Amino acid sequence: MKLKRGSMQLGFIGLKFSGKSTLFELLTNNHFENAKTGIGEVRRGQVIVTDDRIQNLSEIHEPKKTIYAKFDCIDVMGISSESKHNISGKYLESVRQVDGLVAVIQMFEGVNSDGSQFKIDPINNIKLIEEELIFSDLMVLENRLEKVEKLKFRAAPIYDPKEHDVLLKCKQILDNEESLRTNKFSKEENKLMRGFQFLSQKELIIVLNFDESHYSQREKYQLEIEKSFPNKAITSVSALEEKEIQELDPEEQKEFMQEMGIEEPAIKQVIKTAYKGLGLISFFTVGKDEVRAWTIKNNSNAKEAAGAIHSDLEKGFIRAEVINYNEFIKYNSITKAKENGAVKIEGKNHIVNDGDILNIRFNV
Repeated sequence: MKLKRGSMQLGFIGLKFSGKSTLFELLTNNHFENAKTGIGEVRRGQVIVTDDRIQNLSEIHEPKKTIYAKFDCIDVMGISSESKHNISGKYLESVRQVDGLVAVIQMFEGVNSDGSQFKIDPINNIKLIEEELIFSDLMVLENRLEKVEKLKFRAAPIYDPKEHDVLLKCKQILDNEESLRTNKFSKEENKLMRGFQFLSQKELIIVLNFDESHYSQREKYQLEIEKSFPNKAITSVSALEEKEIQELDPEEQKEFMQEMGIEEPAIKQVIKTAYKGLGLISFFTVGKDEVRAWTIKNNSNAKEAAGAIHSDLEKGFIRAEVINYNEFIKYNSITKAKENGAVKIEGKNHIVNDGDILNIRFNV
């Protein structure tokens, strides 16, 4: 299964025995493919972004096709608790191209990869994962830095002092055991860094994976983590229990989830948290042929949203007809919405809001 260009991508990482792969199986509904890499296997699948708004729009328009937004996801081998950097760093190479990382944290009793008793300690586990990301970035950075310094020594025409400077800046940060995402870089620096796809610069979404006996303590643990890792997108799930519940009939599923206090399925919680962590929103296109959700970065303008649909729409953008879902639902018809002046004509700089329904006018 090849990852589609232009789609948002998530990499699932975590320590061994964290239940990361169980969560991946739950979210992909067991639809994934195994792929061999130089050091092991990765699993690739898609997670559908469930959205009640798409279902409602489809009921109104009765289109030929209804297409939900999707995340392309990669599940890599678990990181050893003994922190053998050279091995785990190679595992992590498989998620270097993703947009965000989902770190699954074990919140149930068990054993470590070395056979010792596992202690529930989410803050330490998150730090261990961050250390692996930092070390993996250092390996990439030092390799490039060595080449750049050889170019400088030879006074090679392709030597770029600006690249050299940003690499030295990154090295200082990483040597201090800090992630790159916690430091500020200029637009020019970010452009120079883009090709390296540094893992510690990517957003890290925390998913606490509980068993049934510890799930009731999720709020307490989340608050503790939020104090140690402010502004981090965090959610809690019980992947194994939900996977077992998934096999029951719908009525029994509802009953068991209520008993456990699961207000929202894991797929909704993880996706909602990923949207928050990565700063994403959804907009929609509607019609008799197709009702579809699209994923873009928050604060994107109408022209950029058009580009998410097709590059031709961005190049030939003229204007966009815009109505937000909440406003549209009052009329249940674009025609009626237009008659009541609810559909606005916007230019390329209009900032798209979550839930906007767009009709792009273009000419190529």
